[in-house]
Amino acid sequence: MIKVTIVYPADPLGVIPGGIDTCIRDIIRSAPDEFQYSLLGATTDPVARPVRTWTTCTLGNKQFNFFPLYAIENPEIQPKIPATVKHLLPLLLHKPKHKIDILQFHRIEPLIPYLKSAAPKFTFIHQNMAVVENKGSDIRWKYAPGFYFKMEDWLIPKFNAVYCVHRKGVDRYKNRYPKIESNFDFIPTWMNPDVFFPADDEQRGIISNELINKYNIDPEAKILLSVGRIDKQKNPHRLIIGVDRLIKEKEKIHLLMIGDGVLREDVERLVSKLQISDKVTIAGVLSNDVVAKYLRGSDLLVLASDYEGMPRCVVEALGCGIPVATTNVGEVKKIVMPGINGQLAKGFEPDDFADALYDCLKNIDSYRGKPCVEAVKAYTPANVLSKVYIAYRNALGENNPC
Repeated sequence: MIKVTIVYPADPLGVIPGGIDTCIRDIIRSAPDEFQYSLLGATTDPVARPVRTWTTCTLGNKQFNFFPLYAIENPEIQPKIPATVKHLLPLLLHKPKHKIDILQFHRIEPLIPYLKSAAPKFTFIHQNMAVVENKGSDIRWKYAPGFYFKMEDWLIPKFNAVYCVHRKGVDRYKNRYPKIESNFDFIPTWMNPDVFFPADDEQRGIISNELINKYNIDPEAKILLSVGRIDKQKNPHRLIIGVDRLIKEKEKIHLLMIGDGVLREDVERLVSKLQISDKVTIAGVLSNDVVAKYLRGSDLLVLASDYEGMPRCVVEALGCGIPVATTNVGEVKKIVMPGINGQLAKGFEPDDFADALYDCLKNIDSYRGKPCVEAVKAYTPANVLSKVYIAYRNALGENNPC
């Protein structure tokens, strides 16, 4: 049995916005039986999963050991103290002693308490971290990008491998660290086909009617779904202005926003100012299973982000057979094929995004279904993570095939 410890402030049994928590959940649930996972994370339920206490938890048919280092009080809101700091400080003070064969990270900072560990170390980087130089980003390292890059210089060479979901991120690392360029590899985002799968027409109609009744949606309206944090990265202003233009052009649409965040009140004020409150609903943070269900009952996923890696919501929407209208960010062009299963906005103005929406709405029947599912059929946890498991075995001197 290979014992893998994940170090990241996640709670796979809670509902926390963001793709990294879903990533970790799938990693645990989809791992080959020879891998046993432990997670040094954060708890959303201190009663069921108490702080600084080992708890045995179950995901699907997989058990994992969970040691929360702190409690997340409100997962829907960005905390004043960064989650990385809230996770790292107790990790330095209360790191539990347990057997570790492999260490897995999803940020570089939590490596610091393990620098002396002999266990092989691997990390997933979910963004091109050059974005910290963008003062408009939501990443707090934007206030000290030089310090972050110095920390990269210190920590990145300590990893056996770095997997990045953004090809430009991989290129950046290879250029920055040419002596260890073989340590960097692109890894795409995936979706769990047991959760994100298409519905037939009858099932889609049933779910759609449920959404119509629950959120008071016009039965003739196309349902546009956005999934993600309501923050600067996702640029909800661009999304709302684009939707408003189509509404003013008499398109029958309703925007259902799944998520929450620091810009929620700003979005609500803008929606009220534009007098489209009856056409936009913020549903808040929902579980993965509910998101998948809502995708199957919707007509179009919309993503208006300023920057991304390979956004999980896009892969998951396509897995549900739902077309995507998105800005051309990160790796979306790898799976969203204009005129086939969705549309990429030609620029970053609200009108560019509105044009992409309009194209999808006019071609929704031909974009939906098979063209979407075919684009992501290879992006399953087993396929994507196979090379990671091989790397783990090789690092331990076990060269057995997956």
